[in-house]
Amino acid sequence: MARVKKDAKKSPATASRRLPANTRPNKITKPLAAKRANRANRKPASKKIDPPQVHESDRDESPEDEASSTSSDESGGDIMTGDYADNTIHPDTLRFLKDLAKNNDRDWFHGNKGIYRIALADFKSFSCTLQEELTKVDWTVPILPLERHNLFRIHRDVRFSNSKVPYKEYLSVAFSRTGKQGHYAKYYLSIQPGDQSFIGGGLWHPEATHVSLMRSEIDRNPRGLKDILVSRDFFANFLDPQTSRGRVSSKTIENQALKGFLERNSEGALKTAPKGYDKGHDDIDLLRLKSYTVGKRIKDSELLLPNSMELIVDVFRSLEPFITYLNSIVMPDPGVSNAGGGGG
Repeated sequence: MARVKKDAKKSPATASRRLPANTRPNKITKPLAAKRANRANRKPASKKIDPPQVHESDRDESPEDEASSTSSDESGGDIMTGDYADNTIHPDTLRFLKDLAKNNDRDWFHGNKGIYRIALADFKSFSCTLQEELTKVDWTVPILPLERHNLFRIHRDVRFSNSKVPYKEYLSVAFSRTGKQGHYAKYYLSIQPGDQSFIGGGLWHPEATHVSLMRSEIDRNPRGLKDILVSRDFFANFLDPQTSRGRVSSKTIENQALKGFLERNSEGALKTAPKGYDKGHDDIDLLRLKSYTVGKRIKDSELLLPNSMELIVDVFRSLEPFITYLNSIVMPDPGVSNAGGGGG
């Protein structure tokens, strides 16, 4: 599998220059944000706080709405526990998300807006540091303005959903040559209490022309993908079922890797052979896929470790050959051949 040479002089046009420090994402200093939130959340002792009510007339908020100040309940003062740091997730951030899962309505959210803003500032600063570390792992990922290009909003789009719950119960971010949007394969992280945090990446439901390119490459050189799936760090992080003990054959490892990869991407996969391919093709199961992703759950205890940033970056490091492989097929750089080597 031919890979793009790591030569800064030949970096793709889509990869922006590193931004100066003074143009990094504008974020609230977290201890200061906590103090401001507490001041904003003070209320007269005689003021009665009514139980949260869901109003059908409420509208989804825009990003600009998040800057508005609202009142908070008595739990607002509990947020200032312990120190905040750019390379860790604070326990109170997970605590807010846990409380949100129990009270997912607009009135509760507005009443706890100050706590939300501190939790968001915590996740922003962590994601900003993660972006900087990721550029050391994958040189094609540029430093982009975080809020505009990488962070996902917490507000759900309920227009076409059966569930009308207004807020996501996790915070998430994605990185690629063009951030969370665009056609490049992405690195993804979401944090959610209850051991539901998730790290992974790839191409999720790419456009039809990119699926066609992937099928052509798998048909021509299936070993290009398979060799990545069975590589030691990638297999250990994403595809190892951890059910076998002792030494196993390379064939067994490949079978386990393929099974895990196919299960992970079963959503939307064709039930029959794609047009132009024989149903008896040796790699027909891979040819049926319409997504090419992997991922793993992260326990709360791991996310809250002092070295959680290092652990997440290590997982991204094992993911990088897969991301590079996908991009070399669906979004190859001009004048650079794709991953199609001689096989083996």
